[in-house]
Amino acid sequence: MFRNPLFWIVLLLSGMLAFVFWPQEAQQGGRGFGGAPLVEVKAVERQTFNDEVAALGNAQANESIELKAEQTVRVTDVHFDDGEKVEQGTLLVTLRHDQEKALIAELDATLKEQRRQLTRLRNLEKQSATAASAIEQQQSLLDATEAKRKVAIANYQEKFIKAPFSGLLGLREISPGQLVTTNTTITTLDDISKIKVEFQLPEKYLNKVKVGQRVNAKHIAFNTPFIGQVDSIGSRIDQTSRAFTVRALFDNAQGALRPGMLLQLALVFESNKALVIPESAIVPINNDHFVYVLNADDTVSRVKVEIGKRKPGIAEVLSGLEAGTKVVHKGVLKIRDGAQVKVAGDNKKANPTTKKPAANIQKNNKDNGEG
Repeated sequence: MFRNPLFWIVLLLSGMLAFVFWPQEAQQGGRGFGGAPLVEVKAVERQTFNDEVAALGNAQANESIELKAEQTVRVTDVHFDDGEKVEQGTLLVTLRHDQEKALIAELDATLKEQRRQLTRLRNLEKQSATAASAIEQQQSLLDATEAKRKVAIANYQEKFIKAPFSGLLGLREISPGQLVTTNTTITTLDDISKIKVEFQLPEKYLNKVKVGQRVNAKHIAFNTPFIGQVDSIGSRIDQTSRAFTVRALFDNAQGALRPGMLLQLALVFESNKALVIPESAIVPINNDHFVYVLNADDTVSRVKVEIGKRKPGIAEVLSGLEAGTKVVHKGVLKIRDGAQVKVAGDNKKANPTTKKPAANIQKNNKDNGEG
């Protein structure tokens, strides 16, 4: 087949035809896919912009304890349920106390007899029928017995475990009749009406952090941030991390925050109104920053701007733009200074007062080597 001259003639003619007609088709295709690039624009907005520093911290109860018995003893009654809210002084557990009760009764009887003897000796002293040393000895016996009674009462009261503060009980870990020791956890008690959060900050922020400053906290389970404030500042700088500890306090009347939660924190140093633009609109060139401004004739002009603080997705503009000016934030890589563009979405109206960038801006662009 390849030795057939007719085959080679047909192949040569096909190649010549392709060469002749290809440029025209390519040119038509270029016009079909060419034209003004599609971009999206966004107006420069003035909004509250916080000077803040981010950190992570674990939520802690305002007060937190594990309830335990002070000696090995058997449980008589349990007076609470799992997760119950209790007030300070609420009786939670009764432990076996019959021995302590009997000892108090015995000491009461002893005290009664010792007081009677002391009264008798004092009457005899008035009649000069007894020595003063006998009275002193009896008084010493009485004092010792009263001291023993105080100890017995303290031991008796330990058998009635009460809530030391108002809060939320954890899970019940004991049952009536169980023998508990000093290592047995009866339950936990947390005061979560307020939540403490401790977090670390680099030492460079030491002079900026003040008691009372606002702290914003976010948690993955909630869409709404929690607002707290700095409660105290650690007095030492860690020599390894070069950081110091800050403790924030959050009101938690609704009980949404729980001990152990990992919170994303933002300590706010200052709040002010600032011009902001999307970070995606910024074009860095060397050490400068530029944006493309949409003109009334659907062309764009590259404008030098001064960028301040940044937050995820947005940046503060210190100079170079005004509120309401529309800047390109999508399609930035497809355009150049002076290019004609097509605006996508609902933002098709150009800046009403922007015809061309000001002369000084054009000069800045030329000074930076751009046409």
